[in-house]
Amino acid sequence: MIPARILTTNTDENNSQVGIILGGNQQPACGGKALLMAPKVRLSSGHEMPVLGFGTYKLRGYNCSTAVHCAVETGFRHFDTAYCYENEKEVGEALRTQIKMGNVSRENIFLTTKLWNTHHDPRDVRRICQQQLQLLGFDYIDLYLMHFPVGYKHLCDEILQPMSGSQLQTVDIDYLDTWRAMEDLVKLGLVRSIGLSNFNMEQVQRIIQCSSSKPVVNQVEIWPGFLQKDLVDYCRYNGIIVTAYSPLGQPNRENHCPVYFFSEGMKRLVKKYKRSAGQIVLRYLVDYGVVPIPKASNPLHIKQNLNIFDFKLDDSDTRLLRGIKPKSRIVKYEIVIDHIFYPFERIIENVESSKVSVPQIEELKFFDPTIQEGEIDEHPNTDE
Repeated sequence: MIPARILTTNTDENNSQVGIILGGNQQPACGGKALLMAPKVRLSSGHEMPVLGFGTYKLRGYNCSTAVHCAVETGFRHFDTAYCYENEKEVGEALRTQIKMGNVSRENIFLTTKLWNTHHDPRDVRRICQQQLQLLGFDYIDLYLMHFPVGYKHLCDEILQPMSGSQLQTVDIDYLDTWRAMEDLVKLGLVRSIGLSNFNMEQVQRIIQCSSSKPVVNQVEIWPGFLQKDLVDYCRYNGIIVTAYSPLGQPNRENHCPVYFFSEGMKRLVKKYKRSAGQIVLRYLVDYGVVPIPKASNPLHIKQNLNIFDFKLDDSDTRLLRGIKPKSRIVKYEIVIDHIFYPFERIIENVESSKVSVPQIEELKFFDPTIQEGEIDEHPNTDE
């Protein structure tokens, strides 16, 4: 769990209708005066981050803008985007509009974005960070993450996946050199804190040992069935907060995948706590000590995702969720599996024993352009 000494409660926001953590079954409408609010955790840099964030992966255009507006009005204050999501402009515009409307102040927004793999050259880091700030429309970024330890060849800023035929073009730039360039961003006041994403334990340790500052966050894939306990424990020992992406395991209603999400055991918990399966999982992960960043575009799901701080799972139910049979990771970046800095286990799994849902395939497609449209079936899927 996140130690109580580094958890803080919400204080009054200067320009917002700060609410309370609602009890019972109360549900505020978007724009309502009573807001759900997440507690905050203190980072090793001294800044505070809400223990629940709003993910924006795959949200684009109007859909992205409306989702961010609703999230702010619901009470979300922690927003996660990235250069490669190609939605920084929409996220920034929505947040700035909410500030102008008086619904929130910039000081109470915690904004995370990421350095993409094509910009690992230390000479590119400051330039692209400034470009991201222009897209967002802000003077500083609260948390800036190195998205992945493997660098890609830079052809131009618009090409995210530099391909040569079916081969992704990578570079051998040491992520340590990239990290040192990111440290300069803090000194320049462009970002307040820096961290990592998709780094393994050994890579995090190398950053700590060979640089003047340690990462405040490591954002990795975590969901029931893939808890990465060793990595989480290691980060906790070193004062590094772990952010959990894909916190629900990318549930797909058509395939009933992952199995745990649609199991009889989960149905029992839903009935017992009178909460959705997503709310139960998010509550579990917060208690596990990580910071989930679920994505949602449906206003109901946005409200539900934040409404998790007025109930607590029994110890027996926590043990039930902890006992879910370990599964394999969803996002594997296998197209760069031979790179020296590839961060994940190099295990070729039996295809028959590890079926992947459509949203999982779509995420893999983003990182592995060799996956073709004809290899997947189209099914409706849930918000993550």
